Amino acid sequence: MMMMTAQLVLFGAGVWAAIGFFAAADALTAVKWGIPAAVLLIMSLMIKLALWPVIHVNRMLAQLHRLELSVLRDTGHS
Repeated sequence: MMMMTAQLVLFGAGVWAAIGFFAAADALTAVKWGIPAAVLLIMSLMIKLALWPVIHVNRMLAQLHRLELSVLRDTGHS
């Protein structure tokens, strides 16, 4: 949960910095907002991609446990 919260905070800060980037009137202000926006959004994406396999494995294990329970119920074992 903490990693997902950190990812959400980084994404929100990245979007906020991106809005500042697109609202910039001169090049220096665009650089000032653009670099942090890019870094924050990339960090957010990296955390999301790092967590994706773990989430997928947990879903597969849950499905496997449900399948095992249904097989045990159908064969009459408890």
